[in-house]
Amino acid sequence: MASNITETDSSGTGIIREDFSVIMSQAFATYGLSVVTDRALPDARDGLKPVQRRILAGMLDARYLSSRPTVKSAEVVGLILGNYHPHGDVSVYEAAARMSQPFTMRYPLIEGQGNMGSEDGDAPAAYRYTEMRLSPLAEALMADIERDTVPLHPTYKQDPKVQEPDYLPGRIPPIVNPSSGIAVGLSTNIPPHNLGEVMRACIALLDHPDMTVEQIMTYIQGPDFSQGGRVIGIDGIKDYFTTGKGRIIVRADVRLEETPRNRALIVTQIPPIGRDKLKASIVKAINARKLEGLMPDLRDESDTEKGTRIVLELRKDADAAQTLMQLFKETDLQIALSFQMVFLFGESMQPGRQPKQVGVVELLNYWNGHQIDVFTRRTQYDLRKAQERLHVVEGLVIGAANAEQIVKIFQQAEDRTAARREIEARYKLTAIQSDVIASMTLSQVTRLDSSKYAREREELQTRIQELQHLLADRKALITALKKEMQQLIKQFGDERRTIIDAESHVLTPIEKVESLHEREPLLIGFTRNNALKALPIDTYRPKGKNGNAVYTPVRGDEQLRQLVAATTQDYLLCVCSSGRVCQIATHRIPVTTRSNKGEFIHDLLMLAPNEEVVSVLPVDAYDEDRYLVIFSASGKVKKSPLSEYKATDVDGIQDMKLADGDTVATALISYGRGEYIVSTDNALTLRFSDEQLRSQGRGGQGVAAIALNKGGTVVSASYLDSEPAIEADRDIFSVTNLLVVTESGKAKKVPIGQFAQKGRATAGVLTIELAANDHVVQTMLAQEDDTFLIIVANGKNEQAIVKKAADIKTFLRSHAGEAIVTGPVHRIIKL
Repeated sequence: MASNITETDSSGTGIIREDFSVIMSQAFATYGLSVVTDRALPDARDGLKPVQRRILAGMLDARYLSSRPTVKSAEVVGLILGNYHPHGDVSVYEAAARMSQPFTMRYPLIEGQGNMGSEDGDAPAAYRYTEMRLSPLAEALMADIERDTVPLHPTYKQDPKVQEPDYLPGRIPPIVNPSSGIAVGLSTNIPPHNLGEVMRACIALLDHPDMTVEQIMTYIQGPDFSQGGRVIGIDGIKDYFTTGKGRIIVRADVRLEETPRNRALIVTQIPPIGRDKLKASIVKAINARKLEGLMPDLRDESDTEKGTRIVLELRKDADAAQTLMQLFKETDLQIALSFQMVFLFGESMQPGRQPKQVGVVELLNYWNGHQIDVFTRRTQYDLRKAQERLHVVEGLVIGAANAEQIVKIFQQAEDRTAARREIEARYKLTAIQSDVIASMTLSQVTRLDSSKYAREREELQTRIQELQHLLADRKALITALKKEMQQLIKQFGDERRTIIDAESHVLTPIEKVESLHEREPLLIGFTRNNALKALPIDTYRPKGKNGNAVYTPVRGDEQLRQLVAATTQDYLLCVCSSGRVCQIATHRIPVTTRSNKGEFIHDLLMLAPNEEVVSVLPVDAYDEDRYLVIFSASGKVKKSPLSEYKATDVDGIQDMKLADGDTVATALISYGRGEYIVSTDNALTLRFSDEQLRSQGRGGQGVAAIALNKGGTVVSASYLDSEPAIEADRDIFSVTNLLVVTESGKAKKVPIGQFAQKGRATAGVLTIELAANDHVVQTMLAQEDDTFLIIVANGKNEQAIVKKAADIKTFLRSHAGEAIVTGPVHRIIKL
């Protein structure tokens, strides 16, 4: 039935009739406007919704600053509810928690402590458990709010001491952080962007406000999501840059990780979607048999330190590129996002009431205008305060010059009011100036320093001229504004996380999956303290003209036991003293500096308490024609194909079986075509052909390498390849020497031709003439341009001494060599 609203007038005799549809339309319009302006849409000047603005303004007013300790979130929620936001506590806490989440906000505005939620969809802990405070960026967003830069109005509390801003000074552009909301008949979904890119675009727009979208895209590449990801194509970016509305495709960043045991696709960055939803979509596709190339095992190895790492193991016969294309098609590893940039606009010093969909150029020009307005109002405020202070200082200068007479006036006057009038009349001061002097005690008046106030007056006059110049010259004002913007870039700018792939298309087939670890050269150092560390490849490269500079040892070099060249895609075979072999990927070894201790090897490998690593050997492929050759201290040797160690991991496998009391002396990689040079501590060296050493599987006892004299022990073994990469027509034996170093510090080079090839398991020949109680520490192949670190004892410590091979003299085998360092020598490392 038709509805009429009836209402009795004040006398109770009349009835007012109105159409129900009219009242409903009016009420709904009021409700809709309230939702649009007071809840769902952000202001174009600060990019914040009312609840966010109230939280930040309330925390600033309560001084919950980034420089102070965090406070309980319950305290923040109570403050905002009591003074600013007459709604539920859930809405306030959720908004505050979101502003603290680095996976939600590109640049968090609140620093949270405790469980503030996670990318896996976990909700924040109750506000009685968590704590928060403003972030430095939020403080920059509200900078100068106390200097009459934005309008303030009383809150619902109607307390004149409690006011909230209609909008913030907003020193950060409104599209830096994401925002979304649904109003009545309107919705907004604003993507985040890189702060540095947007600020540089705003600086350019100050000079050229009529820039085109193509020009603005030279500054802002596109959205920059906190989780990273990859945007496919730029058509959608151009659309929303132009009109404020567009659709883009975002893909996860997926890399291929190959280990000796298996292959896996590793998800390292995801689209702006929760990890829980992403994993659920993958599991659903696997269960529906839409991803035949994957094993039915999804492992989430993500953590807060290393970020996202979702492991998807490939089947042995699976094509990685084809499987990845299926993943993008069937799961949320690829999603479509629609953007609609709707903001509230308003006149200067007026709240935003007009919702409008805008492109990036129009929005940033509007924000620039707001910044100019804020800068102008701040300058006017500073000028007004400087002029007020100058007026007071000029009165104090007069007061300081007439301090004695003023004291007498105070003493003779009936009261302070009479004294003020007398001072004002006699020295022609204004009421403000006389009030300042009259409010002082007599001792303060006598201590007035005229020179101090004269200097302050000069400073104020200079400052007033500068402020007046800024207000009179728009170019100077804009120049000053640009400097402040550049300072914000320097303070808060960071690298882009999301890749914009302008050349790709959704239907473009993937030809190859990029490796998880780019092949980059590095050095692996193994130290005396049983630690591994990765170093930049040029760590020991000579720095100087023609590369003739001498290396300067630093703290940490004396700890080295071995230094080998590798790449980030290699694996490191670690041969243990017990005959076991472990393996670790080189990319798992932390890259550090020469002086750093590195990562303790027992934290990387599963070693027995009394077991230690003897040799570390980088391997890039497990070929059948390459071999791991292990030498024991008692003169045994075992040669096994590298393919036998393909399944080795950090747990290790038992390899060479050792006799009681025997231990591994050293190990090396050979190509099965050269010669071995084995040296003992009692100065014997044997050279024998690789053909004499047959290959055997893992777990063997090996065969005799050298026949030892009583008491002799193997200390070194080198491999001389018969097909090295050398200059044409040059014989390797003419350029290669065997470097011999003894414990006493004597050393020499011996031409490799001095060691005739003999049969395996025979006694060696004399390497160096040893003095009594001296013994050979190490031998190794050396070219004339090689450089070595010789580690010697220095009291209780060790010292690294640099020696070039060219500076060590060459002698025959029978020669005793010459002293190059003061011993005892512990070991030698080739750089």
